[in-house]
Amino acid sequence: MKLKNLFISSKIKLSALVLIVFVSFSSNLHAQTGDAEKGKKIFSGFCASCHFPDKDMTGPALKGARERWIENSSEENFYAWVKNSSAVIASGDSYASGLFAKWGSVMTPQALTNEQIDDVMAYIDGYTPPVAETPTDTGLVTANTDESSSLYWWLFAGLLVTLIAVVGGIKGNLLAIARKEAGDAPAQDLTMGESAKSWAWRNRGWFGVTVFIAIIGLLAMGMVKWLDLGVYENYKPVQPISYSHELHAGKLGIDCKYCHNSVTKSKHATIPSVNVCMNCHKTVTEGSTTGTEEIAKIHKAAGYDVATSSYTGETEPIEWVKVHNLPDHVYFSHQQHVVAGGIDCKQCHGNMKKQTVAKVMSTEDLNNVGVTDTDYDENDVKFTKPTLTMGWCIECHKESNIDIANAPDGSYYNVIHERLLKDKKTYQKYLEDDKVSVAELGGLECAKCHY
Repeated sequence: MKLKNLFISSKIKLSALVLIVFVSFSSNLHAQTGDAEKGKKIFSGFCASCHFPDKDMTGPALKGARERWIENSSEENFYAWVKNSSAVIASGDSYASGLFAKWGSVMTPQALTNEQIDDVMAYIDGYTPPVAETPTDTGLVTANTDESSSLYWWLFAGLLVTLIAVVGGIKGNLLAIARKEAGDAPAQDLTMGESAKSWAWRNRGWFGVTVFIAIIGLLAMGMVKWLDLGVYENYKPVQPISYSHELHAGKLGIDCKYCHNSVTKSKHATIPSVNVCMNCHKTVTEGSTTGTEEIAKIHKAAGYDVATSSYTGETEPIEWVKVHNLPDHVYFSHQQHVVAGGIDCKQCHGNMKKQTVAKVMSTEDLNNVGVTDTDYDENDVKFTKPTLTMGWCIECHKESNIDIANAPDGSYYNVIHERLLKDKKTYQKYLEDDKVSVAELGGLECAKCHY
């Protein structure tokens, strides 16, 4: 009996040992695996503002970070550091204290799970630096083809007038010769104005029709030009610093909201401050295509001395050129559209991963997002009106649909849903097509956009 109990006890201990080894092995195996595709997206949103995968930036290069923590501290502390670096430093961990002393700042806590951190490290471990390419877009304003074509029309009109004058002169000389040969008295010399009046009276029928058509044509041309007032599609001014969205948003994957950080809480997206630029460019002092020339302008604006890695206090503002302008009487809030409306930046600003400096995107550019380029999903609305015009905004409000039935608790659209239930006419329309557009919720009311 004792032997049997001893055997059972040994068997239980052996099973427990196998279980412990299996769990330990599984945990270690999990720590070394992850989804690189998911990790790339997480890295772009949480890490890319301070870290490069393969070289130091505001923070250290992340490649090999897990191994360095395991060697100098523990894997457990590696995960803890990402989630709350201050707590790891406070625990007395020597490696964490050394990192803080070397980089001089506390890492911002990241709300990531261990699995998400594994995904990021899977992306980092498989990362290969992109081959440097010359940007396809120089950022310079190209010549306006419409102006060139209008110049040709004016030249043509001038040549036509000259030709008519020459032919008229030749005709007059031939008539004078014919009268002389026929023995008729020479025609009375008339001034140019008198000659014009005489000709107009003799041909008053055709002349009147021609004048009427010309007046209608001029009025039509004036109306067309009037409709173009305030339309600035493809406007792309040269900026004081050749900042490349293609590099930062495209190749480096920096999220728009990192630089334009007030877009979710303000009417304006705002131009990033120099301090935001310096988060990276304290350590990144040379560009891939312009060397130190353009980044040196940022250092000058911030009053930063690269040689001594210190601030001089002698700052100089950057005079950025405003690209997107709305009339003073028009109200537009980025916060309302980005937070409540859930509008993606690409819907109004197009594919900025293909641009250097910003420009006012054309209707064609916006409609091609997700169709001819694959950097983003296809735009929800297909526009026909010029960008930043009233018709452009109305099109978006008519075509954009809102999922108010599944809106999160406490959101703006919960209140709208309650109002909709009391509006039988609109609610019946909602039941018919299962859609509620911005226009149906009052998005075309004048006071929505105009003060």
